[in-house]
Amino acid sequence: MSSRSRWPLLSGLVLVILALSAFWYSRNQAAGSQAPAHGGRYVEAVVGVPSNVNPLYASFSDIDKDLTALIFSGLTRLGPDGTVLPDLAEKWDVSADARSCTFHLRRNVTWHDGAPFNADDVMFTCEALRDPDFRGEPSLGLFWQQVSCTKLDDFTVRFDLSQPLAPFPAYATIGILPKHELEGLSAEGLFLSPFNEQPIGTGPFVLTYMDTQRAVLSSNPAYWEGEPFIADLELRFFPDYTTAAAAFQERSVQGLLVSPETPPAAQASLDERDDLQHLASRRNSYTLLFLNTRVPFLDDKAVRQAILFALDRRTILAGALDGRADLADSPIVPGTWAHSDDIRQYSYDPQQARALLEKEGWKLNSRGVLEKDGQELSLSLVTDTDAARAAIGQEIVRQLGEVGIHATQEAKGSTALVREYLLPRRFQMALYTWDQGPDPDPYASWHSSQVREQGFNLSGFVNERLDQVLSEARQTGDQERRRVLYAEFQQIFAEEVPSVLLFYPVYHYYVEDAVKGIALGVLFEPSSRFANVNEWYIKTRRGSS
Repeated sequence: MSSRSRWPLLSGLVLVILALSAFWYSRNQAAGSQAPAHGGRYVEAVVGVPSNVNPLYASFSDIDKDLTALIFSGLTRLGPDGTVLPDLAEKWDVSADARSCTFHLRRNVTWHDGAPFNADDVMFTCEALRDPDFRGEPSLGLFWQQVSCTKLDDFTVRFDLSQPLAPFPAYATIGILPKHELEGLSAEGLFLSPFNEQPIGTGPFVLTYMDTQRAVLSSNPAYWEGEPFIADLELRFFPDYTTAAAAFQERSVQGLLVSPETPPAAQASLDERDDLQHLASRRNSYTLLFLNTRVPFLDDKAVRQAILFALDRRTILAGALDGRADLADSPIVPGTWAHSDDIRQYSYDPQQARALLEKEGWKLNSRGVLEKDGQELSLSLVTDTDAARAAIGQEIVRQLGEVGIHATQEAKGSTALVREYLLPRRFQMALYTWDQGPDPDPYASWHSSQVREQGFNLSGFVNERLDQVLSEARQTGDQERRRVLYAEFQQIFAEEVPSVLLFYPVYHYYVEDAVKGIALGVLFEPSSRFANVNEWYIKTRRGSS
């Protein structure tokens, strides 16, 4: 046989071998990495007990938020970086003037009791939020009282706004209520309804049992994205993090979200285990030192910058918070779509602080305090009575004293701090934590129109260009354009230092290795950890992924 005649035979053998190899490989891959199967039970420890499992009232309790996140769906939901994604609404249109938003609803969605979902449920929820006698968190009611809703057809609803608000879809994440279950109730009746203990939603899980010790949920087979992989999910209630962590150590629960307020010893016991996933995530909030820019001394940018240079923020975090926070440099949290890294950074530099102040004419007097034109650079700081924040305040006072700024501290209850000091602007410096909410829009806290007493521009800061940037960002639905505008806002903020940013709280999520599929992004609420809970699954056999 000639060598030429062997080639077809050899080629055929090669093809057969390749085919058999591919078949063997595919069979083994399928056996080792098949799609997750439905089944299993996940039990998580949470601190506290539920009080009102209704999305209209959940803002009062983190456990209520957890349960409503599992049971209910909003028109929209937030992605890991805060990008607004479809939920009960397939899509939406924002008008050119950003004063209205039209939502197009999904068809064939059902409530947990099998009733069909439609625009009537959205209208009912909107009107309940708008009710003047609304019993939920007051600012939530005030927001929705500026919104009117119109049913265009059974699967289309338009929201009209009192002022331009292109980010409105981010506020449509609130859970929708079933009209057929609650129709006819007054605001008081809705707040006191037995529904809030036996809720019916359209979300991925159905509440099957709840008492003072636990809430048991089962997967929703009719969930619009498909039935979750985990068959049963339980939230088990504990009085504090120490007992919750002890239950974790006893392996009676499989997960625990640890907040910065958790006793370090409780968290340390979890850090010692090597069979846990340890996921860390920032809250979409920041703790800052508000500077009242409308009082003497703090109306000077050089003084504000000097205060920032004078503070060793890393030492503050390591001491009072045991490192369970990240240093903050921007009022838009890293990890969110609008955050920019291209901003001025301030490191601890007491010499630069003194140089800035000396350039402005401040000189140390015999008491070791900076003085100018016969006035000492003396400032007061007000905090709440929380032990960690009180300790942070004491350290701020000490560090400012080292550069010649005399400071004193006064602690007040949280309610008194807000009502008697922050809102009436009766302070020079105040330590506070600001929750950014579902959208990065910083208009409410930094636009000059919010300087009025009931507004939230607590620093009283006014900057014409910053106002222009924030106003334009509210009027465009183009996320890329908003990103550019918010980058400029962050640059202006870093240069002007209207207040001193301190840290972003960091939460730690401990979950047993057998629980797979968790995708933890920025925590807009602690319940954000459940954002993709329908994709979680329990690894039940060797070789599964």
